[in-house]
Amino acid sequence: MQITLFFIAAIVWLALFWAGSILFELAGMERRKARFQTLSALTGTGFTTGEAESVVNHPKRRNIASWLIFLGTTAIIGSILGLLFLILRASAPSLSGIIIMVTTIVAIILLIKLGLVNSLTDSIVRFIRKRKPASHLRAEEIVHQVGFYGVARLSVGKEIIATAPNVGNTGLVERGVNVLAIERMDTAIPFPGDDERLLAGDYLLCYGKVTDLI
Repeated sequence: MQITLFFIAAIVWLALFWAGSILFELAGMERRKARFQTLSALTGTGFTTGEAESVVNHPKRRNIASWLIFLGTTAIIGSILGLLFLILRASAPSLSGIIIMVTTIVAIILLIKLGLVNSLTDSIVRFIRKRKPASHLRAEEIVHQVGFYGVARLSVGKEIIATAPNVGNTGLVERGVNVLAIERMDTAIPFPGDDERLLAGDYLLCYGKVTDLI
């Protein structure tokens, strides 16, 4: 019974890891970085200077990381106590319990190997982004912030081609956000007009309320 509970706790931890990585991705992080930052927050290890700054300087990511650190620390403490309890009161699991655990482990491995986890993650991210305005714009970082206002660097996704071919179609102006410049490879277009065309891979340097930028 104790081993079964410990196994369930491990499954819950994996679910927490998956949910955390999705939240980081929704906050504008690339998937591999999102998963690394989730693992770092849950375990309290692995942060590098540049990666840490991309989290702590971004209000939404910082909030996500804070919750993950809290939940991860709680889970680690609980796991240690549970492991000690298992050692002190060791008992053999039932055959049905072993079958369930093995089946679950095999199922998780197959989901990962067949790419079904990534496919499901893509579906969840797309569903949530469709419900948000200007979902093709992701806040890569908050460059500067004073009070409620700040300067953010937004990346333009490839879906911009169909949904917002120019600056005026992004919905930023309606939200009170000023586009200061467009960064395109090694060039910059300062103070672009509403009819300025956007390309996938561009970055928009914007000023406005931080809540409207992330």
